[in-house]
Amino acid sequence: MNNLNLAYAENNEQWNLAEWNYIVEESAVVFRLTDLEKNQLSNSTTARIIATIPFAANCEDAERTAIAHICLYLAELKGFQKYCAHVPSDDSNIFNRLDAISNFKGGNKAIINHGMNLLALKMLEGYKHSSQKDEKNGIYNPLVSGNWNYKLIKNDLLNKLSKIECPALDDLFYSDIRAQIW
Repeated sequence: MNNLNLAYAENNEQWNLAEWNYIVEESAVVFRLTDLEKNQLSNSTTARIIATIPFAANCEDAERTAIAHICLYLAELKGFQKYCAHVPSDDSNIFNRLDAISNFKGGNKAIINHGMNLLALKMLEGYKHSSQKDEKNGIYNPLVSGNWNYKLIKNDLLNKLSKIECPALDDLFYSDIRAQIW
């Protein structure tokens, strides 16, 4: 289990708060984020996981990959929801909507998969959280449609996540969960 963490441990200094702050600052300029949106991005666990995966997995060009994936994430949030929203054809695989941010050059595949599983779990929890509102507003949600079994998918993801540890990603994810509980 620990061998999977070696790639991250060897290059821990590559990814730090200063790098994250730089990505947030530049994203704010490029996407013309309001102060509120910039603050939301800075505190977004999902965005932090997206940006951390290539560093944690010791991918080639981790900075470029992190920026590219954050740009895609922000593009969806800032206006391409019409094209990026969940549609029935996405139901066949929970990772379909994450495909655009799943391209990595090299890196530890187990760590990359771990990060993608964390993102899939966050997405699943988001669908569960918004299911009543989505049903009321006629927004497609795979849990509301009955095409996804929440417990089955969640258990599968938790099982995959339990197989390895990646503190750089797990600490982000689980600190967010603890914050929601308290």
